[in-house]
Amino acid sequence: MLDVVFDTNALVSALIRPGRPRELWNKVLEGKIQLVISQELLLEFDEVMSRPQFGRYVKRSTLARFRKILFQKARLTRIRTRVDFIKEDTDDNVVLEAALNGRAYYVVSGDGHLLDLKSFKGINIVSVNEMLALLVAS
Repeated sequence: MLDVVFDTNALVSALIRPGRPRELWNKVLEGKIQLVISQELLLEFDEVMSRPQFGRYVKRSTLARFRKILFQKARLTRIRTRVDFIKEDTDDNVVLEAALNGRAYYVVSGDGHLLDLKSFKGINIVSVNEMLALLVAS
């Protein structure tokens, strides 16, 4: 099973609408991906989902259920090594920290700063579509 970190945008997209991110989330639920997450990524997810514009997409009960499943399915990693690599959007470093400390093989993101890297310290950075294609190929 592949250890994978989902960027916050991938998690939010999986939650708020059907489509490819939800399809990838279902791979986590099916046990085909081991989701790796950090407390810092969870806090970022909570902060994003607390924004008023997301209230129209997701009921509080749906969000609570998603978070519960997230806690059950994800492997929580503790951040021991900090990263200050992406200067343009320092929040993206939280994703790299989770992947590095959690020994993930992949980061899934829709963020240009991360995708432009293509890899970081041996961790491949891919889009949702690329990750789905990799799962089909394996």
